[in-house]
Amino acid sequence: MATVLAFIRRWRASRPKRSIADWIALAIARGLSFAVVGGLVYVTYIVEMTGFDDFRKCNKSSTVTRFEWALGFQPAYDCQRF
Repeated sequence: MATVLAFIRRWRASRPKRSIADWIALAIARGLSFAVVGGLVYVTYIVEMTGFDDFRKCNKSSTVTRFEWALGFQPAYDCQRF
């Protein structure tokens, strides 16, 4: 156990210390990446659900659920608008 603790101490001592500017930059980068990924997920959801709503307007008796639609189990359209 002592050797493991010694290894961890040496490893932490060998790493350079991060400055406050580094921590701020990391926090900003992390926040931006969450925002970008969240935005992409939201846009994907909106696009998928818009397609599903259009499909349901055309095929009111269909038993396809939103979950099946989002997974890609989409039946062929029989009333497309051109």
